[in-house]
Amino acid sequence: MPSHHDSRTSFDERPSRPRIAIVGGSGLYRLAGAEVLLERDIKTPFGPPSGPVAVAMLNGLEVAFLSRHGRAHGVAPQQINYRANMWALKSLGVEAVISSSAVGGLDANHGTDSFAVPDQLIDKTWGRADTFYDGTLPTGVQHLSAADPYCARLRHVLIKALESCGERFVGEGTVAVVNGPRFATRAESEILVAGGAHLISMTQYPEPVLAAELNMGFVNVAYVTDANTGHDGSAPVTAELVLERLVAAQPRIMAVLETTIDLLKAGYAAPQLIDPAAVAAVLAAPPSAPDEVPVGGRQSQP
Repeated sequence: MPSHHDSRTSFDERPSRPRIAIVGGSGLYRLAGAEVLLERDIKTPFGPPSGPVAVAMLNGLEVAFLSRHGRAHGVAPQQINYRANMWALKSLGVEAVISSSAVGGLDANHGTDSFAVPDQLIDKTWGRADTFYDGTLPTGVQHLSAADPYCARLRHVLIKALESCGERFVGEGTVAVVNGPRFATRAESEILVAGGAHLISMTQYPEPVLAAELNMGFVNVAYVTDANTGHDGSAPVTAELVLERLVAAQPRIMAVLETTIDLLKAGYAAPQLIDPAAVAAVLAAPPSAPDEVPVGGRQSQP
């Protein structure tokens, strides 16, 4: 679909396509140390993504990189065009998505300055466009099996990477996803804990299910920046505190990502949870006009 892409370099003329993508969360706006080969402004049927997709060499492997909130952190969690982001990555040939995110810990097992590899999620968001198969495209309604929203194989690889890096982490956990951009109240946090949540995030839905709807595997590198409303006796979380701790942890987060990429060099095949013909039909849909950005999308580049 070369016509969907605006770039000085024709991607179809390159010898390979990135099979792995990294979606950078708060604080991760570029891949430090990676050689950027090109950047692509990709037009999608769902409006513009959060920003251009960079194709870079990381640990000897060509990867795609997209900053979830835009390069200047100008896109709020509830305004991210999640469909456009996942469509853009799939259109480049991506099969595996590694997502980084800052999360709050809701219990003592997920302490501040540790990592987690979520295996379940609870969606508490509202108003987000969360499927490619809503009847507006000629693909019919497709029903995704979402019992395990994160790819088991990618989680296994990420756990090995965290072990190799000597990080303190929990290899499972349920993340509750709230709309944001405000943080939770104490009462809301108590309800989430009672409902089985261990972590809290503003962006971990609908990324995993949208990736699965396009037959891409998805895994999340969750860095615990805080104890949310202060269940451990600490002060309630603030945006300044989150960003300060993320900046300090960036070298460690990058080391985990690089090690994960290295472990995936042997290859990866994503689970095919949706009829490939339906996926192909979504990818074949024409890009939307600028004034056709769906609810939950953004109107301009940050």
